[in-house]
Amino acid sequence: MRLLRNVSIKRKLMIIIMLNSGLALLLACAAFVGYEMAMYREAIVRDLTIKAEFAGAQSTAAIRFGDSKAGLEILEKLDAEKRILAACIYTRSGKVLAKYQRPDVKTEFVPPEDRYNSHLFTRDHLELFRQIVWQNRAIGTIYLKSDLLELNARLWQHTKIVGVVLLVCFGVAWLLSFRLQRIVSRPILALAGTTRAVSAGRDYTVRAEKQTNDELGELIDGFNEMLAQIQRRDAELEDARKGLEQRVLERTHELQQEIVERRQAEDRLRATAVQLERSNRELQDFAYVASHDLQEPLRKVQAFGDRLKAACSKGLGVEGRDYLERMHAAAKRMQVLIDDLLAFSRVTTKANPFEPVDLNGVVREVLSDLEVRVQQTGAQVELDALPVIEADPIQMRQLFQNLIGNALKFHQENQPPLIKVRGRTLNQPSGQNGHVTDLCQIEVEDNGIGFDEKYLDRIFVLFQRLHGRSAYEGTGIGLAICRKIADRHSGRITARSAPGRGATFIITFPLKQKTELHA
Repeated sequence: MRLLRNVSIKRKLMIIIMLNSGLALLLACAAFVGYEMAMYREAIVRDLTIKAEFAGAQSTAAIRFGDSKAGLEILEKLDAEKRILAACIYTRSGKVLAKYQRPDVKTEFVPPEDRYNSHLFTRDHLELFRQIVWQNRAIGTIYLKSDLLELNARLWQHTKIVGVVLLVCFGVAWLLSFRLQRIVSRPILALAGTTRAVSAGRDYTVRAEKQTNDELGELIDGFNEMLAQIQRRDAELEDARKGLEQRVLERTHELQQEIVERRQAEDRLRATAVQLERSNRELQDFAYVASHDLQEPLRKVQAFGDRLKAACSKGLGVEGRDYLERMHAAAKRMQVLIDDLLAFSRVTTKANPFEPVDLNGVVREVLSDLEVRVQQTGAQVELDALPVIEADPIQMRQLFQNLIGNALKFHQENQPPLIKVRGRTLNQPSGQNGHVTDLCQIEVEDNGIGFDEKYLDRIFVLFQRLHGRSAYEGTGIGLAICRKIADRHSGRITARSAPGRGATFIITFPLKQKTELHA
């Protein structure tokens, strides 16, 4: 129907009428011709069947006695039937007893294979097989081949008649459609002209003239009512415009005042953000400097404690040596605490640029560093294939050092640690534009003592411990460092656990970093 899209409505109506009339006539004529041809084909088959049965009845004696000459004489009697091109008599075993070919047929007749009571129409002839029965017993088959010249001539005659009928009917349909289309097209064209006039002059006082009381008349009434409504709304809009201009002036003044106040608030917010950033940076610098400066007096305490132990250990007595051991233990804990604080502050102050990092190599290096502890605890570590991501290689090593070290430390008594490190890639939709972010998810699972998940947020906070220092050593900074490393890499860390059932720490990172964050 795209061809009629830009055609005038007059021509559309005529084309539609012509197409409907022509299609109906064509279908009717086709049905008539098809019916006539079917009936005529049945008549030809009946006529040929009668001839075959008659000839077959005459050839029973020739078949029974194997007399091919008598059979040929019977078939030659078919010479009076001009439509029959060839004939053949078969014995019961399918052997040709006699065959006949019309003299004017130049192509040599080759008898086809015997087929049981059937007929077949081809392009230009009809083939028919009928059994020859004697005393209720089939003793052979007769085959007749007839041309279809008469059928084709009748088909051509019908086609010419149908063609003439279609031409006459198309002419009459065209004359009728040319006259009748005006009844529909004239009011529509008048309405279209009124529409163009209204659109060109923007004069909504114009009205279309109603010519009929049918659906087109209702359409014109609706169009005129629409023009009246537009005219009334124009007047209302003009009144509203005048009032709106005054309200716009008032609201503009209010908005200008709000903009001034908002800019002042944004300036104060930016100043606060700058001050907060400066305070945060100073706090980080202070933590780093304080931890760094505390090491010097601590080293002296450890050094002089070692000298005191070496030089005066015998003269101090039992109580003095106990005090000295306690001092050494406290200094050692202080050294571990300072090292962890320095490690925590270095996550942002001493960060390295992101680069492609093979996590498989990182984990193998960590296991090499922890080889002694692995052997001491009898631990078994299972490492699956891990992806390559953009990250800080030193911090990745620090992350796995803390997680695997915790799995070795918090193991159950009389049960060797079993640690599984797995990794997989994920696709996560981001935003409304259909963009997908490629992520990797790493799991570090152990069979240790576990913890209650109600303390999940607490274990990642600085200096927070779920066990006493006497039970398990540590400062409570390791998991806080892990969270800070995950945050810097635009990732996150969480855990699943239950008391006595081990723990699984889950870290999610993007495979590629958009921008490197140092805050």
